[in-house]
Amino acid sequence: MDEIPNKKDKKVKKQSTNFWPLKIFVMAIALSLGFSVLSEFVMGVTGIVVAILVIILFVSIAIFTDMIGVAVTACSKEPFIAMCSKKVKGAKEGLMLIRNADKVASLCADVLGDVCGILSGAAGASIVARITKDFTNANLTILVASLVTAFIAGITIAGKALGKKTAINKCNTIILNVGKFLSVFTKKGLKTKK
Repeated sequence: MDEIPNKKDKKVKKQSTNFWPLKIFVMAIALSLGFSVLSEFVMGVTGIVVAILVIILFVSIAIFTDMIGVAVTACSKEPFIAMCSKKVKGAKEGLMLIRNADKVASLCADVLGDVCGILSGAAGASIVARITKDFTNANLTILVASLVTAFIAGITIAGKALGKKTAINKCNTIILNVGKFLSVFTKKGLKTKK
């Protein structure tokens, strides 16, 4: 005799048909393409100083979004449920982020963080090309390319390491502030499940 599926079975089936990885794939391609075209355009018509500023921007976005991804996984719902009952601005949005922590962490840390990391490397390559365009020594070109790449990687990794510690220790504050920012773009009547 076949068993009648219960709500738990339906929930498992719904999760198995989740298209989140496909959505992330498409989003990563779209963001990467958009940022890449924009950065190539900006760096194509500007000098090394602007290229360095573009790198700083991409590295900062990578560190900041990584912090959000870590913070959302470190948070618990209870403080946000309490803040929702007190109608604290951003608490509903923060609770929504926590309830979707896997997706938020994937979007922030993996998609935005990694795309910006890759693009900062590409911007570094653009700087190397400008610096070494008149070099005749191949070894010197390799040295400059290696130094620029290592410097960008070092800043990104160190920034993410510091950011992770802050994100874990101040996760509620970070997610509440992100929630406050998101509350500007959401409807006042946003409802969340309890």
